[in-house]
Amino acid sequence: MNAQVPVGYAATALADSDPRRAEALILSRLAAGMIQASERGKGGFALLAAAVHENRRFWRAAAQDLAGNGNGLPQALRAQLLSLAQFVERETGRVLDGSGDADALIEINRSIARGLFEQPG
Repeated sequence: MNAQVPVGYAATALADSDPRRAEALILSRLAAGMIQASERGKGGFALLAAAVHENRRFWRAAAQDLAGNGNGLPQALRAQLLSLAQFVERETGRVLDGSGDADALIEINRSIARGLFEQPG
């Protein structure tokens, strides 16, 4: 995906050496933030809103990268990931309007992070 989201110097340096691992770490961190916010219940809605918004920013950046001509991923994989980005957008709206929870968003991030960690560099 190679989405460029501000994540600090260490992650930026890691992205230069191993972009898959950097993206996996970002997705894991975003999932952890949504989990922590979700565990606070209704009293943690502001934290959850911030966490899902940050996650949406990552997925929007990823979608922009995936749609670009310079992305080297196979077309079929790009299409699948773009579909996931659209789903993340819709689910984020549901979380923010109170009609959904972050479970699906968390699972998507964790699943993709797991796959990226397992892929050889």
